Amino acid sequence: MIPNGNSNGPAQGPMPLKVVIVGAGLGGLTAALALRQAGHDVTLLESSSFSQEIGAGLHIAPYSNGALKRLGIDLLNDRSIGGTENTGCNIWPPFAPKNIYISYAEECKRWQHRRVMVHRAQLHTVLRERALSGEGVGKPCTLRLSSRVVSIDPEKGEVLLASGESVCGDMILGADGVHSQCRKALEGGRGFVPFDCGISAFRFTVPVQALRDDPVTAELLGPDGTLLAALAVGGIKRLICYPIADNTLMNFVFLHAGGESQTEDKTPANLKKLVLEVGSEFKPAFRAVLEKVQEDTIRLWPLLDLPTLPTWVNGKMALLGDAAHPFLPHRAEGASQAIEDAVSLGTVFHFGTPAEAVPERLALYEKCRKERASKIQEASRIFSQSQDYQKKKGFNPHDFDNYSFSHDEHHHSLHALRLLLKSKRRDIRMRMPISFGPAPGPCQPGNTIHGVFGSKPADFASHHIVHTIRFATSKTYLQNYFPTPAFSFAKADTVVQASLVCTSFRGLAWLGGHGYERVGLYIHGAQYKQANGELVKGAYVPVIFENSADSLVTGREERGAPVVGCDIDIAELGDSKVITLSWKGTTMGQLRLDAISKTPSAVAAPPKPDDEGLLMFRFVPGVGQPGGKPDAAYAVFEPDVGRAPVTVESNGANGHADAKPATNREDHANGESHANLSSEASASRNTEYASQAAFEFTAGKWQTIPTLHHVVKNLQGIPVYDILEAKVEVIQGGSDDFSLARRLD
Repeated sequence: MIPNGNSNGPAQGPMPLKVVIVGAGLGGLTAALALRQAGHDVTLLESSSFSQEIGAGLHIAPYSNGALKRLGIDLLNDRSIGGTENTGCNIWPPFAPKNIYISYAEECKRWQHRRVMVHRAQLHTVLRERALSGEGVGKPCTLRLSSRVVSIDPEKGEVLLASGESVCGDMILGADGVHSQCRKALEGGRGFVPFDCGISAFRFTVPVQALRDDPVTAELLGPDGTLLAALAVGGIKRLICYPIADNTLMNFVFLHAGGESQTEDKTPANLKKLVLEVGSEFKPAFRAVLEKVQEDTIRLWPLLDLPTLPTWVNGKMALLGDAAHPFLPHRAEGASQAIEDAVSLGTVFHFGTPAEAVPERLALYEKCRKERASKIQEASRIFSQSQDYQKKKGFNPHDFDNYSFSHDEHHHSLHALRLLLKSKRRDIRMRMPISFGPAPGPCQPGNTIHGVFGSKPADFASHHIVHTIRFATSKTYLQNYFPTPAFSFAKADTVVQASLVCTSFRGLAWLGGHGYERVGLYIHGAQYKQANGELVKGAYVPVIFENSADSLVTGREERGAPVVGCDIDIAELGDSKVITLSWKGTTMGQLRLDAISKTPSAVAAPPKPDDEGLLMFRFVPGVGQPGGKPDAAYAVFEPDVGRAPVTVESNGANGHADAKPATNREDHANGESHANLSSEASASRNTEYASQAAFEFTAGKWQTIPTLHHVVKNLQGIPVYDILEAKVEVIQGGSDDFSLARRLD
């Protein structure tokens, strides 16, 4: 999921946005439904006194069919819509003796969803009912009729009605069609006026049965679900028809040069006369089709176009549908693009989007939609012209289908939103697999990056139990663990100190309240000489064992720690504790603390070297690089928080870091009982002491622990001159956060 913990008020949780949509056509209602389902309060302002769509058929492209399904509208299975699958296309070129039939049976397998033909009014009715219904996801939208808009203030989010009333919202959406009032509120918007493109269209319907009953017209239709296109000489005049309303009505769009149908007389009888006159050059069978047109169904529309807008957005207002990008009908994608606009808005404005983020999210919506919509809009213009013109433009309808149909706007907008939110998190951490966004880890609990929108980090009762055995050992043996000559011991002494520390982490937020065990070897008194000659002192960590794949991966990839996996079991036997390390049932190491009590040893443990933090070495092998050539090999320093709090900021593309004072960090522990704990956490610790302690590593045969044998064989040779200290500490609070770790050199 997408991170969002913002609220619209200091004392409130996530709040719905108040959305005002101007226009209750297909685009406005689809946007209303999408935003309702996202959890927002939506008000629709419709200028007419009734919410009813004018027109008959719509061709719904596969991508918009999928978008509607996401909103719960199934065009093919909802009988109130009466959708018909578009199964093929019957093309009748001028003067050709027979038609060209193109079946979509194979092509439809390429797309996730089918092409569908629907009655515009039926789809509009279903959208309106779903948006306003008391049932379904989200709060029902409010539809206000007879609400003519006269002006918009995009900065205030205010709409002024002709009645003098003002309607305010966090966001204004202009879905008011080609003659949009909202468009005027864009910067320079009054200069963008729709114009007659020179092509007009008759629209009408004929009952399918009437065409099938006539032998002359029946041969034109083809199988159920066939779109029919009759072309006249020149290519601009076209008669397009397809079945709608459960295959009972044939919807016709008769495209022609606008000059052929200019008339002041818009009576049904005269329009029928014009249809027959303009269609007189068609074949007799098509003229027979035109004869069957019922006069009262004919509408004449001059097709309007609009120059491509430089922007759809101003402040808290954005356009969608024909208000932003009116389409010529030649590719039948105008409604589909309006639906995509709506789905994009419902995606980028998820529940919990703060009101102050509206302008930025509207800009993201435009970024998601404008280029694609403009490209398809231009394609509809080219397709309106002759085939010779299309060839000159290098336009191929089939190739363009590949661009148009291979898209899912929800997925596209969701990805864009994730990238936006990720860009705002300077502290975001990524690790493989990166295809799924930032991964939860000790430095970014999952409920702060992938939680339910608006959720707050859970208040887990974290604590950890630290078992420490500090011992005296050989410098000359342990210095062989240093990976480069830049590491060394700070003193010449050949007797040095090291610790084996087992930490049980519990109640970790990034693991949903669960925990894990860690056993690490810490070599005290080490130092690292940086390229500039400065020395960094710390306890060098050659190996860490952990029993959690999650902690192992994040420790290696983000911390640069030398983590390997194994089973770790902690057994309490009276006043003793036995920590066993094993691999698939084979024991390879044990730590034992005996006679544990609250009484410290009578003989004080010798002081530990002044480690300022932890030193590690990050090594990432190169893929396909023999000889151990790495992709990354560098020292890592993790400072003791209690000693020198720091934050880390990147200072360039090389990933090196600068250390700066930290403020308000969560306490954390990285393995040692003293390291990286603030005074507050230290004050809440409970310490017990073991009067006896020992440890042993057993490598055995390599087949028994094949991936760890080389490690354990070395560990079993560590000399132990004396056990200096053994204790068990229970520390309340804290975490395994390692966000202070930074690269050296």
